[in-house]
Amino acid sequence: MKIIRAERFALNIPFYAARVTRANHRAQTHGERVYVYRLESDSGLVGWGDSTNPPDKVESLIGDNPAGLIFRDEIGFGPQLAVLDLVGKANDVPVHALIGNQIRNRCPISWWDIDMPAADWCAEARESIKRGYTTFKMKARPWRDIIAQTDAVSKVVPEDYQFDVDFNGFLLNQARAELTLHQLDKNPNVGMYESPFYLHRDIDGARILRERVRKPIVEHFQEQYLRNDCCDGFVIGGGTRATINQATLAAAQNKPFWLQLVGTGITAAYAAHLGSVLSHAQLPYITCHELWKHDLLRKRIEITDGYMDVPNGPGLGIEVDEKAIERYRVDEREKTPKELYLERKRILRISWPGVGRAKRVWEFTDETLYQPAFYQGNIPPFSRGVDLEVIEDNKSPAFKKRHTALLAQGI
Repeated sequence: MKIIRAERFALNIPFYAARVTRANHRAQTHGERVYVYRLESDSGLVGWGDSTNPPDKVESLIGDNPAGLIFRDEIGFGPQLAVLDLVGKANDVPVHALIGNQIRNRCPISWWDIDMPAADWCAEARESIKRGYTTFKMKARPWRDIIAQTDAVSKVVPEDYQFDVDFNGFLLNQARAELTLHQLDKNPNVGMYESPFYLHRDIDGARILRERVRKPIVEHFQEQYLRNDCCDGFVIGGGTRATINQATLAAAQNKPFWLQLVGTGITAAYAAHLGSVLSHAQLPYITCHELWKHDLLRKRIEITDGYMDVPNGPGLGIEVDEKAIERYRVDEREKTPKELYLERKRILRISWPGVGRAKRVWEFTDETLYQPAFYQGNIPPFSRGVDLEVIEDNKSPAFKKRHTALLAQGI
């Protein structure tokens, strides 16, 4: 079997809700751009893959036997999924049979959101429950009151619904992390903490923190964390070969992990296949495929009690919606809605209670400017009552004057 055609399509898929669009544009995280890969064999079979990463070149795969590419991570995540789909179809077996021995037929999966106002997180939690989810990975950011946010969401979810609170290192050090996590420990819906501070900066502090907080601490996989036993589990993702290698090491130390593989329903289906053969892929996976208005599948992935079934059909076991691909397909040179958003002016105002009735206020013109200010410790993180206000350009003289002044200060 040889690959005779290799194609890449650029898509702009809208987010499913306005609040998701606002938050992801402002945070400069996920965007509407998705790349879909289509590989066709000399026997007429077609394999599909997708990725939110920068586009991979697939023309070089023409003439190759796809069976020899299954574990070639360097070809790119999306093309690798298409290879797996193609080889599975050619052999009339599901992808999980190509990469290991299946040990589960259902895999846990979590809802995901970037930081938002508490009311928006509450709306997202309600939506996640409607779609069958029981866990929510939420991005904790130092310009919002994470205690107030989690308390608010707890009021709209069942008692057994769980939060994974991801700090991305913004608590900075063990002492500061301990103060915040002790408060969050009191919330029964908080299930675990991710990257309270970047543990490699203080391995001893990481071990102390782990001993002093009640909930598990999870970190992105590094072998030094295994050697030093300073966290309770891992986040693992990437190409098939690298993921399996890291998963094997984690399992040897009895460390559970979740798979973090971001994409549409195509990626989510692959995550189910991969997770079904990895013994310690026990924590709810992150795919983010619910962010978009369409998951590119003819039949949506059903989530029941926080789990998705592992497909058993040949290849990825899914039907790609080619009409949806055509509907959202754009020229690769076309700007995404997120890029257009970033071209417009705005003021981002962070404020929190000061002495008496006064407020402390910091203002910036871009997220990439206030993130470093918090990471460098120039602004106190996670103050009670802190909040972020986004002020869009209303073309008024007052806005122009203030925005110009902030730019002159380099913020």
